[in-house]
Amino acid sequence: MEQLSMNKLLQLKDGTCRTALVTGAAGGIGSATAKALSNHGAKVMVTDVNEAALSALVDEIRAEGGEAMAAALDVGDPESWQQARQQVFDSWGPLSILVNNAGIDVVKSVADTSLADWDRLFRVNSTGMFLGTQCFLDDLHAAGQAGGVRSSIINMSSICGNVGVAFQSAYSATKGAVRMFTKAAAVEFGTLGLQLRINSIHPGTVDTAFAAQCLTELGEAGFAPSPAEARAAIRAAHPIGDMAQGDEIADAIVFLASDLSRFMTGSEMMVDGGYTAQ
Repeated sequence: MEQLSMNKLLQLKDGTCRTALVTGAAGGIGSATAKALSNHGAKVMVTDVNEAALSALVDEIRAEGGEAMAAALDVGDPESWQQARQQVFDSWGPLSILVNNAGIDVVKSVADTSLADWDRLFRVNSTGMFLGTQCFLDDLHAAGQAGGVRSSIINMSSICGNVGVAFQSAYSATKGAVRMFTKAAAVEFGTLGLQLRINSIHPGTVDTAFAAQCLTELGEAGFAPSPAEARAAIRAAHPIGDMAQGDEIADAIVFLASDLSRFMTGSEMMVDGGYTAQ
């Protein structure tokens, strides 16, 4: 079997660059993912509701020699998805890599979680993933047919989609939905003969601003006497003894986007420092 280049995993054999869209690209994991995809040869559209952060990210990618563009995207709005899809298609043709990364959290007990909290989390974390997959399905299949390499969808789940965590009931429910949607869709897409793969990624705690806010809220919720002690407890809960960095999750996403994972679909990749091995 032909050896794949480790430098440009996302270029086709003829040198053509694959095209990628990353949601939630203003955050720690999203921005690291966009840069990693670009470093491996992909053209990248970065999307988020934080347009100022997107502009800075595009400038950073271009300064490193990559090709990138940005779009404001509300992942819970079908029309917003259609606008992003048209922008990608008009510029680069059909998309070949979709990273459904956008996510939010609410750290509350079951008793204190409101219906509005529940609905807001599902709108971003689960419905957004569904709408993105549905919006780009035909394009991803077309890109897979044209390039001779299956397109790839990577859905951001979490260890909370696999194990229970106190004060995370709503968030866990959304990530469990991501996990099972991915598996069912993989079987369906294979049955239909679509030229794409779909997998989920399940990080442990990642050292980002998102996690810092969650740890603060966990401390306030009584998980630990202070945010600092909550952070120490979370680090100790991972057998590897630390939290992940955003680029470590991004590297796993590049693997799932590339042909190195060509026999993987419907899989859940745990990047959790051993958390779920316990």
